[in-house]
Amino acid sequence: MPEGVSIERYVNALIAEIKLRGESAGTMQAETVYIGGGTPSLLKPEDIARITAALRKALGLGELREFTLEANPDTLGRELLRGYKELGITRPSIGIQSLHDEALKQLGRTYCSGGALTCLYELKDELTLFDLSFDLLLCLPWQQPAQVVEGIHRLLAFAPDHFSVYALKLEEGTPLAKRLAGSSEALAAEERYAEEMGLVEETLAAEGFVRYEISNFARDGKWSLHNLNYWNCGEYIGLGLNASGHIAGSRWRNHRNMEDYLRAVESGVLPEAESEALTPEQRIFERVMLAMRTRWGLARDAVPPEVWRGLYANALAFNNRLPGLLIIDDAHIAPTSAGMNVEHSLVLKLIETVL
Repeated sequence: MPEGVSIERYVNALIAEIKLRGESAGTMQAETVYIGGGTPSLLKPEDIARITAALRKALGLGELREFTLEANPDTLGRELLRGYKELGITRPSIGIQSLHDEALKQLGRTYCSGGALTCLYELKDELTLFDLSFDLLLCLPWQQPAQVVEGIHRLLAFAPDHFSVYALKLEEGTPLAKRLAGSSEALAAEERYAEEMGLVEETLAAEGFVRYEISNFARDGKWSLHNLNYWNCGEYIGLGLNASGHIAGSRWRNHRNMEDYLRAVESGVLPEAESEALTPEQRIFERVMLAMRTRWGLARDAVPPEVWRGLYANALAFNNRLPGLLIIDDAHIAPTSAGMNVEHSLVLKLIETVL
């Protein structure tokens, strides 16, 4: 938290925003809740209980199918996990990032690989009560591809159902981005994404995991339901600092600056920094782009017939030039695993001359 802002003040502001959003959006029957961003495992169970109660009252949560909370391994404890279970949390998403100490040090993590694994082993019985997910990073300049695979094998000992595996993204202006700017290490890391992702996919496939989205692997039926709603262009309400939402074709993003966020909410105003109504063309583009992130791809009935005809023709032409990146039939266009690695380029080729 920024200096001078307590967790209690932020939680109070979040609850106030929930009430405001309930008045604005009306009752919804949400099936999933995802508490992420920062380190929400620093919240006490009673804080999460207050947030959940506010959600139920203001937004009419139905019977939740999935309740996810992001956590760092060094913030977890036996009593905390028991409290999560009582609150109905079903899915801890643990941000391991790496089990290579130099990488953890360079990323600014407060734990070492041994400490993280010790914590997980101490909590192994409690973790079996959840649908467990781990987050890992690829393309780290301080980590070799073989070390990524070694880390996965170590984490498989905790019987996870899900892995999220992302390439390192250097945010402009951050200390890490400045440190690596123009370095040969950063450039080499970008070039080895396909190699590392291939090793990850091979390792997890041998353990029964499916790559169901560009960066996500799960045992059959253990997909992240919350994220699937996003990839299917579903509606969702974003709450809290820098959160975004999408309802009825309109999208918004909250303030990134904490003081701006708090000032708005504490004045009884929704803390939106920007909003827009998506045009029909934007909505179609997003539907194609998001669908092509997943193994199921784009269904014919997801877009207007004239759009499908153009996409289908482009897909056939592209597949003739570069086979092996798309799976095409009369009802679907989907990426192969190799296609997922170049999804952005695929989408641009598919929509060429269509939108």
